[in-house]
Amino acid sequence: MRIASFVGQKGGVGKSTLARVLAVAAARAQHKVLIGDFDLEQLTCVEWGALRMRNGIEPEIEARAFKSLKKLRKTVEGYDLVVVDTRGLADELTDDVSRESDVVFLPTGTSMDDLRPTLALARKLAKTRSVSNKIVIVLSKTGRSERLLEQAEATIAEAGFDMLNAVWPERDGFQADLDVGRAGSESSNPHLKQAAQDVEQALLTLAMA
Repeated sequence: MRIASFVGQKGGVGKSTLARVLAVAAARAQHKVLIGDFDLEQLTCVEWGALRMRNGIEPEIEARAFKSLKKLRKTVEGYDLVVVDTRGLADELTDDVSRESDVVFLPTGTSMDDLRPTLALARKLAKTRSVSNKIVIVLSKTGRSERLLEQAEATIAEAGFDMLNAVWPERDGFQADLDVGRAGSESSNPHLKQAAQDVEQALLTLAMA
């Protein structure tokens, strides 16, 4: 069983969105996938999974709430991939999840307000030898400015961290899809579908490597 986690130092950078995008990509690739929702205050992924089921969207994706990685390990069997969505504020659980994960995705926007705390968390996690080679920064909710994107990429490269080779754009249509239980390439908009497919494939390749 592979574990791919999405962690962050702040909310609003696309953690839960990308967790669902990866889960959809894995399910459509015939992997048995579970989303472990560790944000017990929000339960964004759990509610999305229930909405998806109510709307009859296939493939069905199971999303369950967990308060500890130990509980997940004890109760989860038979899955190819567990996608972990953590709280928007890094804590001791973030450290535990990162150590146990096969890949640790840190989504961030292009602004320094997002990059600073994300890279600070990445540096903190990288101090643990078993985590340092698992960290992948994901540029998320990016706007249409190529200059801002290039600056963010340069900042991440200078910090010495790996970066996903696709970016998740900020588009209203993606949120509209999530609101009815869909995610990523399940969009009916062909432009959104293509943008999502690039990110899905990049995430899935690393998650299942």
